[in-house]
Amino acid sequence: MRRTKKFLWLVGLLCLVVGTGVPLLPRLGGSRAQDEPPLVELNEEVIKRATVFVMQTYQNQGQPVISCVGSGTLVSANGLILTNAHSALPSDLCRADQLVIAVTVKLDEPPIPTYTAELVEFSRGLDLAMLRITGYLDGRTIDPSELQLPFVELGDSNNLSLDATITIVGYPSLGSDPVAVTRGTVSGFTAEKIAGDRAWIRTNATIPGTMSGGGAYDRDGKLIGIPTIAPATTAGEVVDCRVIQDTNQDGLADRSDDCVPVGGFISALRPSRLARGMVRGATLGIRQGEDLTETVNLPSEGTPTFSNLYFSTVINEAGVPSNVVGLVPTGTPSLYLLFDYNNMVDGMIYELRVSVNDIYSVDYSLPPVTWSGGRRGTWYIGSSETPLRNGLYSFRLFIEGREVASSVINVGGGANTDPSFSNIVFGLRDEDNNLAGTGYVLPDGSLVEARFNYQYMAADTAWTYIWYFGGQELTRSTETWDFEQYQSQGTRTITATADFVPGQYRLQLYIGDFLSATADFVIAGSAVSSRAVVFPPPAEGEEIFTFATDEANGQPAGSIRTEFPAGIESLYIFFNWQLIAPGTLWTRRWYVDDDVLFEVTEPWDAESSGSNYFASLTSLDTLPDGRYKLEISMANIVLASAEAKVGLGQLPVEAFASAEGVQMSGRITDAETGQGIPGAMFLVLKSEFSIEDFTWDGGQVLGYSIADSDGRYQIPVLLPRGTEDDPLLYSVLVRAEGYLPINADGITVIEDTPSPVELNVELSRN
Repeated sequence: MRRTKKFLWLVGLLCLVVGTGVPLLPRLGGSRAQDEPPLVELNEEVIKRATVFVMQTYQNQGQPVISCVGSGTLVSANGLILTNAHSALPSDLCRADQLVIAVTVKLDEPPIPTYTAELVEFSRGLDLAMLRITGYLDGRTIDPSELQLPFVELGDSNNLSLDATITIVGYPSLGSDPVAVTRGTVSGFTAEKIAGDRAWIRTNATIPGTMSGGGAYDRDGKLIGIPTIAPATTAGEVVDCRVIQDTNQDGLADRSDDCVPVGGFISALRPSRLARGMVRGATLGIRQGEDLTETVNLPSEGTPTFSNLYFSTVINEAGVPSNVVGLVPTGTPSLYLLFDYNNMVDGMIYELRVSVNDIYSVDYSLPPVTWSGGRRGTWYIGSSETPLRNGLYSFRLFIEGREVASSVINVGGGANTDPSFSNIVFGLRDEDNNLAGTGYVLPDGSLVEARFNYQYMAADTAWTYIWYFGGQELTRSTETWDFEQYQSQGTRTITATADFVPGQYRLQLYIGDFLSATADFVIAGSAVSSRAVVFPPPAEGEEIFTFATDEANGQPAGSIRTEFPAGIESLYIFFNWQLIAPGTLWTRRWYVDDDVLFEVTEPWDAESSGSNYFASLTSLDTLPDGRYKLEISMANIVLASAEAKVGLGQLPVEAFASAEGVQMSGRITDAETGQGIPGAMFLVLKSEFSIEDFTWDGGQVLGYSIADSDGRYQIPVLLPRGTEDDPLLYSVLVRAEGYLPINADGITVIEDTPSPVELNVELSRN
């Protein structure tokens, strides 16, 4: 057993007096000492203690210097932290060689730098990162299994509704103030191509920039969003950068010193569902492993641009606009701005500013956030699930503080009855002359057909269709509408004959001079029964994918099978490919037991055709038992997938700890004066240990709390519940310098024990 010296990390600020105690007689109840009701059903003090302050630091002349800061949230008892990537990744803006984590010891005091952490997983585009606490600030390493930190669980952000009350927790300053809480409501949702209609949760809460990376919670105390804003820039300079240290050691903290970038006020939250795979992977100790190295050099980068702006009111499941509109009627629930982009890099700062009748609207704008669409393609951003009010809407797009494009649209009036086209899909004719394989990924060949809807068309209306390849016009035709054959509404097909080699294509439909519909499609793979086969099996009758535990010179190695014994450290998957143009966007998505672990969208950087492309998963120790699946898609169309089983083929039941349970809090006072005892310690043992068993081993402790200036304490870890037939019994110890200690066994917690449990303790002086 680990004795007293190995337990000192739990009580670092308190000198303990250990002796024989008298029984503690708890008073159980669910009332709070404060007058205010809890902000969420799960006591907000747990959430506050699970909120940490993240600092990137570097050494300057032997002194640590803070370069960037943000808030973060503990999502496991053993020290996993969810935060923003820009607050944790070194960059030109954030010079760093160490991540320092400050925690709240007393709720009414600033956080105390305590731990160091390492980066586990991140997404520059989503601006999310997972950290793991690895050591103390004094250099001592930490065994994560010995940590018993307060933590929160992720909720289902998809269940949020408009006007729902949310609670935001984080640090409101550069580490000089206690953790803070603010409340607001959900004011809307912002769409982005990377994550659909709920890529962002909009709120009317007032959230300082330093709370970026913290947490937003629903009424059940579940984490449903991460407040996110990146430092705004103008002409390459950070708009708000605060000097807090004398970095050049001239005796003054002034403009000559390095500063800490601070974002403006936050109005957007990244939904927690986008972090769920990252949290799941970190909790299970799974990481993305190596993959096929780059074999093709893509064109060099140039100036980032946005171009070809237009609006749509409907985006289909493939992420393609169903229509193009120049004005929309009153009450339209969704409006999307679409544009082409080039030379972008994930992690760049972009921004959307929307004005309605020349008045800036926070409801429709998106503050400076990180780009997540890769280098080149078509993007959309917009408002969803919020009816638009009347007015002239002006949309302005910025890259790194530089305005690069703008467009306007009118909202008002009734339904539009002007001629229009919509819902373009592409396909090939099958043996029965039916349009088959409709979608947005087609095989190479010499012919492509497009099907689209039309309405309100009149005789002799001039219309034009233009086919593009790689941004260059391929062919066009201008005609007058044949009303006798097609009438005013219905469905029509058009055909293009050309050398359709692999790459990115586009069709645009005009009525007169106005764009009415457009859609992109990808040519990749060869045709099999009018379908694109991009990832063929090595030979007829064989499986497309090969799973293995290793690779050697780009070939499967180690154990090659689809069912693996427990204890493997890595899992590789190999596949062949054909006719993919370098630069084509593709997505690979790893699952475990049908839950997403990792998702990567990037340009294809291998040769056009080849064999044994591989991707892999690895682990800190061994891969947990489970079903692992890889899914590959292009243009939001799943093209291939395969699954392998490890061990029992199901994750262990105890893989994910729950933050549900009973909250224990109370007040520790002087028996004679009734005054609170600041710095008193209240310690709860795990249910399997009694006072007699306790040997001051950290592994025996469920949680502890240090009383604040009024003697109030809050155990940061929730007490798991037992049942009426099998109750869980807990033991507690109370210590304060200069007072007789108190111990007690047999505090019972079952399924209907009220939460919080209030245990008030009186201590007598020695």
